[in-house]
Amino acid sequence: MNEKTIFIFEAEEEMILSKDVVMPDGHLILPAGTPLTYEIIERISNFHILEIMVESEPDGTNDLNETITPTYFTKIRQSDSFKKFNANYQYNISAIKINLNKIITSSSPVDTETLLKEATSLLKDTQNSLHLFDMLHSMREFDDITYVHSINVALISHTIGEWLGCKKEDLETLMLCGLLHDIGKLLIPSEILLKPEKLTSIEFDVIKTHVSLGYNELKDKCLDNRINEACLLHHERCDGSGYPFGIKGDKIPFAAKIVAIADVYDAMTSNRIYRGSICPFEVIRIMEADAFNQFDPKYLIPFLNNVISTYLHNDVKLSNGLVGEVIIINRDDLSRPTVRCNDEYIDLSKHREINIQAIL
Repeated sequence: MNEKTIFIFEAEEEMILSKDVVMPDGHLILPAGTPLTYEIIERISNFHILEIMVESEPDGTNDLNETITPTYFTKIRQSDSFKKFNANYQYNISAIKINLNKIITSSSPVDTETLLKEATSLLKDTQNSLHLFDMLHSMREFDDITYVHSINVALISHTIGEWLGCKKEDLETLMLCGLLHDIGKLLIPSEILLKPEKLTSIEFDVIKTHVSLGYNELKDKCLDNRINEACLLHHERCDGSGYPFGIKGDKIPFAAKIVAIADVYDAMTSNRIYRGSICPFEVIRIMEADAFNQFDPKYLIPFLNNVISTYLHNDVKLSNGLVGEVIIINRDDLSRPTVRCNDEYIDLSKHREINIQAIL
């Protein structure tokens, strides 16, 4: 059997998978031999899987050696800076996992100096905040776990603080808030935390207890109270729709508001066991719509204005089937940039019928 590797946006109906499509953790999505349909192609794309292997004709016109133009993220992943960041990232996941579990199993004070050293070492591997997001975006195919999410939220919270002009000691506090915000999830039964299906209302109530469980673990361990507050209150929303107390607006502390933004952005743009990642432009559209109710616009709008710039020059697939490069950000409509598709320029703010389906 002849086969070839193609990008998911090149897939066509009636092509046959020649290799199982699996998640990074080994979870089977589709077996080899599956004929592709539009719905199946969309399903694979929703899992943020960029390449698949399909059967090919033995006529030599589409062999494995054909040249495929590398996408933006392919180029990033091939760079020396990404390889260095990735190696350090994987090492720090293991180190932070050990230290977070030590907090749960020990009554001694939290070693914040070691936690900060582990997380800030990743910042040293990046040139600036935009380069950091390039690194994080390029790793979106990795399966997400509580520890990976904690590192990401820490780095994003620190970056938001930089964009807001926070002092060094406040940036370090935001980093620790991100690292420890979900520590209560380590006390949630894994059969609920890792359940691949939709949670029942009872199971979701159990998940929501992670904020109080985490707070109770941290409150007597000599931490800055802003860290304890971020752990307890990062699911509160400015319109009172959050939990555990349903508090509103200015009653939610600064650090908890920052972590809430970082938490939602990372969770929605990352793979979850029960779904693939959501297209970042759709995430930005959703968050932008919530800028004046769920989130504090003083913090969310600067975040969105900065993070959208990290997608400039990225390759994207449009809902009309075209593939192009993001070349202009529309500041009045952040989720709808101008995309260059060969010699055609499509301003999505003027073509509401077309959407960005995926970052490539």
